[in-house]
This record gives sequence, C-alpha cells and structure tokens, in this order.
Amino acid sequence: MKMKKLVILTVTALLAVPGFAQIEPVYTSSDGKAMFDIIHHIGYGYNITKSNDFKPGWCSDFFLNILSFGLYPTEHLGFELGVDLQVNDFNTKDKAFVQRDGLIKVADFSTLETLGGVDKKRSDVTITSLGAPLLVKVKFEKVSFGAGAVASWNIGGGNSYWVEKGNRSMTIVERKAKVNPFSYGIIATASYGAFGLYFKYYPKSSRLLPDGSVDLSYSTVGIVLGL
Repeated sequence: MKMKKLVILTVTALLAVPGFAQIEPVYTSSDGKAMFDIIHHIGYGYNITKSNDFKPGWCSDFFLNILSFGLYPTEHLGFELGVDLQVNDFNTKDKAFVQRDGLIKVADFSTLETLGGVDKKRSDVTITSLGAPLLVKVKFEKVSFGAGAVASWNIGGGNSYWVEKGNRSMTIVERKAKVNPFSYGIIATASYGAFGLYFKYYPKSSRLLPDGSVDLSYSTVGIVLGL
C-alpha cells in the first residue's frame, strides 16, 4: 500500500511541473541521431515472485529514470542506455521477514508478536538499486520496441513487519540488511508515444540477497509513462 501511494504521489507531482509531461528529450543532435534526457520516464510493475520460504503477496517494482542516452545510426534502429533509481518491494502475509546477523530470513508471526494474537499481519522486504538498462531499439514514428540487458547496483535493503490486534498494532523496521552488490537480467519494452510496457527477467543466478538469506527470485511486468 505504501508503494502504491508513493507511485501516485510521484506521478502527480511530476505531471504538475510545467514541461515534465513531454516526450521530447532535453537535447537532440542536429542530425537527429543522438539524444540526451533527464527524468525521461517513470515505471511501475508487478514482481512475479517465487520462493520456497514464503507465499508472495503484491510485490512491486517502481523506478524513475534519471538519465537517458540514445544513439541512432539509422532512422529506425539504435541504442539507448539509461540510469534508473529503482525500488523493489516484496511482501507477504504468510511469514515475517526478520534480520539475523544482517541476513533477511523468515519467522512465524506467532514467535514475534506480543499482542496476544493477530487479526491482521504483513511483512515486507525493500531493496533500493541503481539500474542501467542497455537496449537495442527499433522505432517507427510513435511506436518502438526494445530488447537488451539490465545491470543493477543494489544500494541497500531492509525489512519490516506489522501486526494488529483489535485497536493495538506493532511495527518493526530493520534497515541495513546485507544485499548482493550487483544483479543482472534481460529487459524487453514496447511503447506507443509516452506510454509503454516493459518486462524484466532475472535468472536465479542473479540474486538480490546473499546466500543464507530468504529464498527469493522474480521477474517483472509493468507500465511506463514518458515524462
């Protein structure tokens, strides 16, 4: 729910700034073969999550493109490189995410809460990253298709859990979890004008969390809005 509110507030704020709701780049070369842009697009997606340790709930991917570079040797074929600020959230109502020596693991809610029972419960793992997607793109006027690779520098992670009993609740937040510094995957995009779809696949060999942490692998499907 927090992530959904963040997406709505961010999109609303950006669209309220004059000049942001445009798809024209900040700089385009005179021959139209090179471009550079700042705050080029924003994306929100659903993380299709698999785990042997917990039952996934609504897991999400939110990113804001910071920088975008494009080079088009021909009219319809080119390359684009981006730098994205990305937040991945994985949640469950099945188990509680907790830290043990900096590693995120799972525990039963019944062993953690002190309210004498639970009416509602939820737990999250959040990973913040800087992503660098590199795509080969084919463009035909407003329509474009892209495919390529994405590498991410995982800046940090944390976990939290929340329980409620009657009119009482308890929230525990733990930061500075151990994460794998780098992850990688493949990406595909399709867009029309300022709107698009994207898909990311991360192999099991590319884990966000180090060995000994909770089992977690995922791929993502989502939407993109040009700014």
